[in-house]
Amino acid sequence: MRGSGSTSHVLRYIDTGASALLLWMKPSLMRHVFRSSVPGMRRVLLVESGPRTLSERFLPVLRKVCGETVEVDVFSCLARPEAGALPGIHNFYRSQDYRGRPGRLLLLKTLRANGYQGMVMLCANSPLLFRSKWALALRLPVKVLVANENADCYWLDAAHWRSAWSMLAERHGLRGSASFRLLGQLLLFPFVLAYLLFFALVIHTRRRLRLLFGWQPSSRAS
Repeated sequence: MRGSGSTSHVLRYIDTGASALLLWMKPSLMRHVFRSSVPGMRRVLLVESGPRTLSERFLPVLRKVCGETVEVDVFSCLARPEAGALPGIHNFYRSQDYRGRPGRLLLLKTLRANGYQGMVMLCANSPLLFRSKWALALRLPVKVLVANENADCYWLDAAHWRSAWSMLAERHGLRGSASFRLLGQLLLFPFVLAYLLFFALVIHTRRRLRLLFGWQPSSRAS
């Protein structure tokens, strides 16, 4: 059913986002989320977490939003663009050139040194750079601009939460009763997770005791 599949997709996104948040978040880097003001955009990083055609479509929109003189760099896992495919791009960084932990640290150091004011995150229901875009959004001190597959965009901050919810609801069919079902599942999720963890702990503890001491749990005679 569509509702079930949509819910699983949303929960996967939330789970991945929460994991990234716990691993990467620093309060100083999240300040733009709680501010509706937009700093002057002189240099922007476009994370190509979507098809190349979307990047080509969104570049003119980006220049309208941030100004025609904005410098744009691209971080991608796709091949380098052919001449004229992404006009006006300054630097092109490929994820394949920054493998492993040392490579990721070097990439982060390089991008931070570039002094970006903004970052474009393509959210086109694509697996491309899914975790990387969230990690960069949390680690770089930038204002994040979210763009969907229709080249519509909004700033990722508390003032635009309705735009974020509208995009999520439209993509995953979370209208009417489906949205209430999702809300209920999200509220129950921490309790279900805690129960499963406790159950796993009990099972592994009993198994360890049997291996170490030959202990068997007592059972009542029926």
